[in-house]
Amino acid sequence: MFAFFSRSIAAKLLLVTGLSIGLVLFLSNLVLISQTRNRVQSLTMEQSNAEAKAIAREIAGDVGELASAARTMAGVIGRAHEGKSLDRAGITNVLRANLEQNPFAFGSWMAEEPAAIDGRKDEVKGQANLGANADGVFTPYWSKDRNGAIQYSTFAAKYDAEWYALAAKSGKGAITAPYLAEGTDVPTTMSSIAYPVMSGGKMIGVSGVDISLRSLSDKLKALKPFGTGRVLLVAQGGQWLVAPKDDQLMKPYQAEGADDVKSALSTGKSALLENLKTDTGEGFSRLLYPFAVPGVNTTWAVIIDIPSTAISAPVTEQTKMMILGGVIVLGAVMISLFLAVRGLAQRPLHRLVGDVERMSKGDYGNDVSNQERQDEIGMVAKALEGFRHRLADSHSIAAEADAQRNAAEGERRRSEAERNQSAVVQQHVVSALGGGLAQLSQGNLTYRILDDFPGEYAAIKRDFNNAVESLEQAIASVNGSVVNIAAGTGEISESAADLAKRTETQAASLEETAAALNELTEQVNASAENAGAAANAVSIAVSDAEKSGGVVQKAVASMHGIEQSSQEISRIIGVIDEIAFQTNLLALNAGVEAARAGEAGKGFAVVAQEVRELAQRSANAAKEIKALINASATQVQDGVTLVGEAGKSLDKIAQQVMQINGLIRQISTSASEQASGLKEVNIAVNQMDQVTQQNAAMVEETTAASMSLRSESDTLRSLVARFQVAGAVGPGSALRATAKTMRAAAAEPMAQARAPAPSPAPRKAVSGGSATKADSWEEF
Repeated sequence: MFAFFSRSIAAKLLLVTGLSIGLVLFLSNLVLISQTRNRVQSLTMEQSNAEAKAIAREIAGDVGELASAARTMAGVIGRAHEGKSLDRAGITNVLRANLEQNPFAFGSWMAEEPAAIDGRKDEVKGQANLGANADGVFTPYWSKDRNGAIQYSTFAAKYDAEWYALAAKSGKGAITAPYLAEGTDVPTTMSSIAYPVMSGGKMIGVSGVDISLRSLSDKLKALKPFGTGRVLLVAQGGQWLVAPKDDQLMKPYQAEGADDVKSALSTGKSALLENLKTDTGEGFSRLLYPFAVPGVNTTWAVIIDIPSTAISAPVTEQTKMMILGGVIVLGAVMISLFLAVRGLAQRPLHRLVGDVERMSKGDYGNDVSNQERQDEIGMVAKALEGFRHRLADSHSIAAEADAQRNAAEGERRRSEAERNQSAVVQQHVVSALGGGLAQLSQGNLTYRILDDFPGEYAAIKRDFNNAVESLEQAIASVNGSVVNIAAGTGEISESAADLAKRTETQAASLEETAAALNELTEQVNASAENAGAAANAVSIAVSDAEKSGGVVQKAVASMHGIEQSSQEISRIIGVIDEIAFQTNLLALNAGVEAARAGEAGKGFAVVAQEVRELAQRSANAAKEIKALINASATQVQDGVTLVGEAGKSLDKIAQQVMQINGLIRQISTSASEQASGLKEVNIAVNQMDQVTQQNAAMVEETTAASMSLRSESDTLRSLVARFQVAGAVGPGSALRATAKTMRAAAAEPMAQARAPAPSPAPRKAVSGGSATKADSWEEF
């Protein structure tokens, strides 16, 4: 095998070319695989951050909605207590209404300060219908069972517990760490959002809503990012709200990266934990995304476990495709190069070498092959053909010299002196001619016979010198052509290599552009979907506002009915007051008559006095009731006014929401149109990317072919260099001079191609440079 490669230039060329192409493919695939891995990892992290942000936004929205409901509920109870318009039953009904209006809430509750609601405690112990627990503290609690039905119970008031103490001490809203609710009819693991209830500037208790961690855990565990990933949740103190295992719920985070979790919760910055292992040995990365829970002054963290297969699977598939494509390309290039070298250079050169070896053995009868070719091999063949004719003539002359020598040998008898002289002349001629042929066989075409040949031998000298001179000119022309061919092929190889690099760079840029357009298209589609969802939500809000307006109108009508009933009661009380006045007057008259009757009327006088006092008390009670009714009527009138204003405000809100709904639908339509346009641009860029990849493959094949041609020209130059010619420069000098001339000819258009243009047309500039090189080669 080594001998085969050492004897064959074509084999060496194939070996070197195959190794070079294989090395280039290996290095390029290695770089592309590394870039693919980095790109896939970057896209995976971006998608993970987007999902974590969306999940955090959803959780924050749900918790924020509950916090808003809890804050509103605490405000309503406080203002109603201050205005003495709600009793225990009314507060209990407010708690139930809050739970019914918030499907995400698990429970709604309140715990009073001791005897702060109405001053009662001991006398209401154990009366659940009044919201009192076994200690007489007002602690009503509405919750949901496993089927979602609402049920009522009470609980023990623990004023040092976190669900009470946080809001009571801070005077503002707070959310507790996970805890197990005890003393209720529905024990469960939960977290509470609590707000202080203020009445007249004084805290009368704490009210709040509960979040069931089981329902939150079921909701997040249903999410499976990247197919096998997990979504977890950690509270402010590092406790698991949604844990990998159920037995870890409410326990602190003690897995790998606990310090990173604490840092993320304290700084509010996301973090990534890499190279983690599951219990089954599967690798994954853990994204920590902290977010602020609105309205409760706390920070939670969403945790997304990203399986390693989400990154490795696409990279492995891409690697297999690249290796298969590289093997196919290498095989195709090697086969094409083998056929080209064998057909275009190896066989013609072997025939020329055979012709030269045959002539060196004295066989001048056969024509030199490949004379019909128009390339450099044909020129060499034609020059060798002329050289063959001259060698054949020299051989004929040598034969004639032998005949003359034989004739002179016959005449030797006539004159020994003439014979000796002729022998000396012949010996001199043959020696000079033999020396010339020896120099010619060694490749020295600069040798000339300088000795004078007498008589007819002068023609031999002249023909020999003319034949060598003609052969020298042919070989010199061939040598110059070979040098120019080598310079041209070298310049073509360099240009093809530059073009291959630029094409590869352009292909990579188009690939990145296609990927960026894909991401932008997905984001615009997501924006359109979000805008449509927002429009639907606004439509629902409009419907709810219209319903609220109807409820307000009914409330106003009810207030008017109450006002009319108050007026009727006032009229009836007026009648009672008149009856009491008349009764008092009759009692007074009866007393006067009893006094006139003397002793007989004393008993009647006592009865008259009692009737008078009773009438007086009835009159006083009627006045007090009338005053209360008047005050109630005033408050009802104020309520009517406030409810009417609320109805007007709701109408304005409904109109504004309708306007917002129209704007959001316009935004949704625009986003959809943009998404369609981006999809069309994305398809065009992908097509450009495919065409550029095909151009890159063609340029690589051209580069390989030019390198093969350059190697063959070097082989031909080494063969021709065996002949010495007069006034010839070295191959290296000729090559450098020719290359210098060609580079100078191509410098100006290449500089123009690289110069910045006022319009973005880099491809035209590069094409111009390549065209200039081609024109220079044609002129050459």
